[in-house]
Amino acid sequence: MALLDTMKKVAEQSQNVTVPAAFLFGTVTAAAPLTIRVDNRFDISGDAIVLMKEFKAGYYPTHTHTIDPHDHAIPQHSTQTAGTGPHTHGIASFQTQKTGLTTNTEVYFDLAIGDKVVLLRNHGGQSFLVLGRM
Repeated sequence: MALLDTMKKVAEQSQNVTVPAAFLFGTVTAAAPLTIRVDNRFDISGDAIVLMKEFKAGYYPTHTHTIDPHDHAIPQHSTQTAGTGPHTHGIASFQTQKTGLTTNTEVYFDLAIGDKVVLLRNHGGQSFLVLGRM
């Protein structure tokens, strides 16, 4: 009987080699510690769950664009109008404000009880990457 079980296990492992990863679906059943029920068959938690920052609560600075502060100067000048006789309007010099660019912050929220998630199981089923909420 042991030989038959060993042969079944070897056959199953060789079959799984051709499928290195699998998509699964789960539901968050506990927030602390994070626990996810996978396909209503089994629960995963702890190191078995791999989370990207989008699923961890916190404030993360987003990308920034660097634009050197600069100004625009409009020199003093005169305008002329035709029709009523030549005359001028003086415009004083004007300088725009120097302003730099600010950094925005993205806010992410933890996974909450009841959230439906899509998981990617690595080969061997030892860890599950949370790909997104549904």
